[in-house]
Amino acid sequence: MTPIPLSQWADQNGVPRRTAYNWAKNGKLNVPIHRTLTGRLVVLDDDETPGDAHPFVAAYAEALSLPVGVHSGDLHHSPVLEAWGVDLYDTVADDLRPVVLQLALAASCARPKRDVWWRLTDWLARVELANWYTSTGFPEVAALISGRQPITDQDTYLDWWPCGVGSHEFWQDFDAAAAQAVAAAGLGPSEHNDAVSWLTESAMTDNIAIAGRRESLRNRLDKLAGTTTDHEQIPTIPDRSDLWSLRGMYPEPAWAIARPHARRTAQGICAIVGWDPDSPAPPDGHPLREIGYRACLHAAETALVPYVHDAHLREIDAFRRVAFGKPWHLITT
Repeated sequence: MTPIPLSQWADQNGVPRRTAYNWAKNGKLNVPIHRTLTGRLVVLDDDETPGDAHPFVAAYAEALSLPVGVHSGDLHHSPVLEAWGVDLYDTVADDLRPVVLQLALAASCARPKRDVWWRLTDWLARVELANWYTSTGFPEVAALISGRQPITDQDTYLDWWPCGVGSHEFWQDFDAAAAQAVAAAGLGPSEHNDAVSWLTESAMTDNIAIAGRRESLRNRLDKLAGTTTDHEQIPTIPDRSDLWSLRGMYPEPAWAIARPHARRTAQGICAIVGWDPDSPAPPDGHPLREIGYRACLHAAETALVPYVHDAHLREIDAFRRVAFGKPWHLITT
């Protein structure tokens, strides 16, 4: 049975519409209901009650007016957007998940989706990489990549993927510039071998939940590479190793932001456990190792929360721009 509006169900069953809406609001309606992406309440048949489908997959199917999983030959369905939406939904904070679900409406628009793969590739490797460095306080490093040529197809990918064979010299220069900018800001790793420095560097988190660093997104894209739908063929590049290499271009700003917070925490923990902060790190099993690492890691991750949140908002906006074919937004300040 096709889902019907709650008002129509009320009319068919002799129930005043206002009463039906009140029952739905109070959880007293004796039939399964679902609120659509546009906020409309519809009544479902028992066998249509949402099951194990991922929320974004279900939202995308709803936006396409198709049953979940039935999109063969549908020109408005993009497996790349679906995989990206699923990963983004799973990554963001709970309060942002309804916003991500709204992206299903953009994904279902009538614009051809043949360029989605390359636009996502260009955003990851050029636009967001530059925006990440700008937003974290290193615009001079961002400028090295923001002016590079867009990636629009296989040829431009081979020429302009920032950590590919064709950009080997750029990749080296970029890494050197990033490290130099961090050091010039006084936010680089300590050259000393004391306990505080050891704890600080041990706590530099490598699991930043942003697009260019997410293992989950890399795995989802890797599964799609080289697949073919009824109306498009997804290229095999960037491949798994290319996406892995890209991860290495993102962490310097995050570590620069996290170091001062982790260092202050390390100093406090040394005082609590009675360990000289200027002496070398203690042996395995010492309380400083047991409690210091987790405390410093928490400090580092907490310091990054607003930057990760901003990155998620940029990713949500990028998804919308990819789906609608809109131009990129590059942060310039």
